[in-house]
Amino acid sequence: MPQARITDISHLPIFNQINSSDCTLLFECLGGRIRRYKKDEHILLRRELVGNMGILIDGSVNIYKEDIWGNRALISYLKEGGVFGENLPIDSEEVTYGNHNVSFISTSPSLVLFLPIRRILHPCNQSCPFHHQLAQNLFSMVAEKNRNLMDKIGIISNGSVREKILSYLSMEAQRQKSSIIRIPLSRTELAEYLCVNRSALSRELSALKNEGLLDFRKDLFEIYSAKDV
Repeated sequence: MPQARITDISHLPIFNQINSSDCTLLFECLGGRIRRYKKDEHILLRRELVGNMGILIDGSVNIYKEDIWGNRALISYLKEGGVFGENLPIDSEEVTYGNHNVSFISTSPSLVLFLPIRRILHPCNQSCPFHHQLAQNLFSMVAEKNRNLMDKIGIISNGSVREKILSYLSMEAQRQKSSIIRIPLSRTELAEYLCVNRSALSRELSALKNEGLLDFRKDLFEIYSAKDV
């Protein structure tokens, strides 16, 4: 995997309240590196994420879990600024969540910044104020990521395919503050995220459209029964 050249990273949420010149210093102080990935390319855990966390500069990454029978579930999807790998063991070659294998796959051409977690959590001897700000930003982002995972648990806890779809679309409508939304998932990815069969998902979407509850074209949805939020 070729290493990409340093690029502007100051716009990323993890560098909130840190200016671009200090971001460059942080990059050098922490020993960061930037990698470029093709669409559908796996991010190799033992090479990139042992002791490191990834920050998505550009593109998109899906996080999957796989059980011992090979069944795969979409746990989360990340866009620009998203972080991943922050809860993997820092010093171990073990790269699993619990007893399940985890994989990170770029779903579009992506640029990823890798930073060593230990150097974020344990600032250098200079005790630079922007280094402390970086750790604070990381904790805030991890908290937000946990809230998103709780949202997913709430969605898939619904009993029927219809309830899961409507719960997911409601969540996205609130996030995007509109009843007209663009979802970041393909139909296959949406089925994986909702933990439902792809055919069942398509049937229920068609039924909801026929009933006048929503309309859609590809990734664009209009929810007629939802109020603008």
